[in-house]
Amino acid sequence: MAQDQRLSVSANNIANADTTGALPTPQAPASTVYKPLTVNFTSQPGGGVLSHVTSNPNGYTAVPDLNGPYANSQGLVAAPNVDLTQEMVNLLQAELLYKANIDVIKTQKHMMGDLLNMIS
Repeated sequence: MAQDQRLSVSANNIANADTTGALPTPQAPASTVYKPLTVNFTSQPGGGVLSHVTSNPNGYTAVPDLNGPYANSQGLVAAPNVDLTQEMVNLLQAELLYKANIDVIKTQKHMMGDLLNMIS
């Protein structure tokens, strides 16, 4: 489940990396730009991991887009701070952890088979 969330968050961040929105102003303090998500993992007593998704409230920068629909008077828009390199690392980590979990299941199945062969 935790790696599922990691994959989903990375997919959302990558898909929205090029979206733009209005920069916040005193009159409209909330920006319409996509704010990148982060997955935080916490080890649980007795095993397992709890994952929690948060968004970065300051996860955007001002970039020039003179003809953009969200451009302010200086021609700036808000663009999400998505680090595509980090998102690729997250995807690769999730892939490796899925493979490791499959190997654990295969090993458990093999050990159970060996145990049953010894008993019979």
